[in-house]
Amino acid sequence: MTRVLPKPSGPYSVGCFDVSTKCGEDRCLFRLYYPTKPQEAVSSENPLWLPCKEYASGFTSFVNIPSFSWLFRWFFSSTRIPVSWNGDLQMPKSVQKLPVVLFSHGLGGIRTTYSNVCTDLASYGTLVASIEHSDKSASATYYLEEKVNLESGDSEKVVEKKWLPFHKVSGGEPAEHECRNKQVRHRAAECCKTLDILQLLNEGNLETVEGNENLHQFKNALDLEKCAVLGHSFGGGTAVAALSMDERFKVGIGLDSWMYPLDKTMYATINPVPFLFINSETFQWPSNVAKMRKLDSNTFNIEAQREIITLVGTSHHSQCDFPLLLRSHFFSKSIGISGTADPVGVAKLNNEIVRAFIGKHLGLEFGRDLESLIQENEDGIIRGSNLKLDESKI
Repeated sequence: MTRVLPKPSGPYSVGCFDVSTKCGEDRCLFRLYYPTKPQEAVSSENPLWLPCKEYASGFTSFVNIPSFSWLFRWFFSSTRIPVSWNGDLQMPKSVQKLPVVLFSHGLGGIRTTYSNVCTDLASYGTLVASIEHSDKSASATYYLEEKVNLESGDSEKVVEKKWLPFHKVSGGEPAEHECRNKQVRHRAAECCKTLDILQLLNEGNLETVEGNENLHQFKNALDLEKCAVLGHSFGGGTAVAALSMDERFKVGIGLDSWMYPLDKTMYATINPVPFLFINSETFQWPSNVAKMRKLDSNTFNIEAQREIITLVGTSHHSQCDFPLLLRSHFFSKSIGISGTADPVGVAKLNNEIVRAFIGKHLGLEFGRDLESLIQENEDGIIRGSNLKLDESKI
């Protein structure tokens, strides 16, 4: 039976396609989501949530049950994202250019794992680039390699995929932190590089390995002065690191951020821009939240809004697609994929908060006022953390 993620809530239909910038391991690979012409119904043009079988093997290896890849593939192989593959760009009437949002996946994620968040943002008139990182923190990813086809008589060149498996760190400390710190720096640099690629796209000068046919329609369509970066877990830490590397990011959001990979240099050099941490109720621990508090506006003596909120009844995976795809709340709750709160309601509230914060700080028309949103959902949102911290250690 075909499963489809919830339709995005915005006024625009959404299109998407993948971009792979070059052959070689130093490529940039990401999925672009953007407003497109209205879509009448779910059809075969909707892209698969699981791009190919290798990702099923990657996910099951990541959770140490590689022999169950066939079951994962069977369960998710027909799941689709409610967007048009290679749909034509349709500019919203309310803007001349599209604001830009970059999304960084968590440990073991891939470019499609957070499709609900990304499509929802795009449905309000933004261009979203969901990055698939090449630091081996994805459950699986690939790069393209050009080779000569010796079987053809004219030495024809062919492009084939080379897969990069997830890297499991062993050896304890300090090897663990050294590896994760190296990865978060790599990931943040990829965010910056992706912005460079989007600049080429906006200039009409982007060429890709797979020859995307519709790149021309994005010429002069992007507003790179209005750019946000967000991510989940490792991606939340990556968003913080990106703000310490590139002044082009004007606002950041961390979804249940994992702060462990960061180092003191990053905290000291983060740009004075707004940042929102949206935490789950069950994942966080005092030392991790204390590291978030190091970004407080008072610490940096800046006016930019820095805030932590916590979603009631949520688990670490509540902000990704899995709880929405498993259908059964009882089952997803029993295996720890979702918390006690309804997954659909959590996704809706999380997306509203993301839009409110980005909309406010990029000067966009979409999104509710965050303060009124918190007040109206006081049963579902905790201001700050649900954990007690020793203020003297922050």
